[in-house]
Amino acid sequence: MEQKVVYYPGCFANYYNPEIGKSLVFVMEKNGFEVLVSEQLCCGMPMIANSNLKGAEKNFRRIILSLYELSQGRFPIVTTCPSCNMMLKKEGKEFFPSQEAEYVAFHVWDASEFLLELDKNGKLNRDFGELRLKVFYHNPCHLKVQNLTEATLNLIKMIPGIEIVGANYACCGMGGSYGMKEKSFKISREIGQRVWELVKEARPDVVVTECGGCGLQIKAGTGVRVLHPMELLREAYILALKRAA
Repeated sequence: MEQKVVYYPGCFANYYNPEIGKSLVFVMEKNGFEVLVSEQLCCGMPMIANSNLKGAEKNFRRIILSLYELSQGRFPIVTTCPSCNMMLKKEGKEFFPSQEAEYVAFHVWDASEFLLELDKNGKLNRDFGELRLKVFYHNPCHLKVQNLTEATLNLIKMIPGIEIVGANYACCGMGGSYGMKEKSFKISREIGQRVWELVKEARPDVVVTECGGCGLQIKAGTGVRVLHPMELLREAYILALKRAA
């Protein structure tokens, strides 16, 4: 059977931090998967949040067709953005139903969730190098509401040398574009203050979170380095390669 996954990068990986997408490809290839990248348009979630249903529908339906055609009924679909994942899995099909949307919703995985499932079946490449890092984990709201709260923690705990010094399951205050707007900036900071204090108290070397917006908020309030879990896994795999060289 062909080992392929279809990757939907989303806007953050595609435009703001391409290292997330590069890391996802690296990690998947280390696990024997060829990565097929879908057409890139915004999934439509920010448009829905800002009452642009027409624009959201146009983008969503186009993305869904791209994912459906690439998957071909055989290949799983993975995301690295919690908001995109929620749009593809839950929200989009409610607003803009179609047979293709139902298919994508059933076959889409968060990247950490997918890798953890590989591990449950004894198929995850665990050849990680030792990363001596103190890690604070932030669980984004758009994963929490899908009951995806422990996948990334369980995954990164497999990396030798990792010490989990704290975790947060409350909103960081960013709320997509909400925290970037002048009218809501103050309340966004007030909500974020609790997370900032938790991070500062834990004194981690790095904060790990799947959400780019959450990462921006946490780094702005703490100055601590923030990584996507795929970036952390990539570092661990690269260390193992250097060790073997």
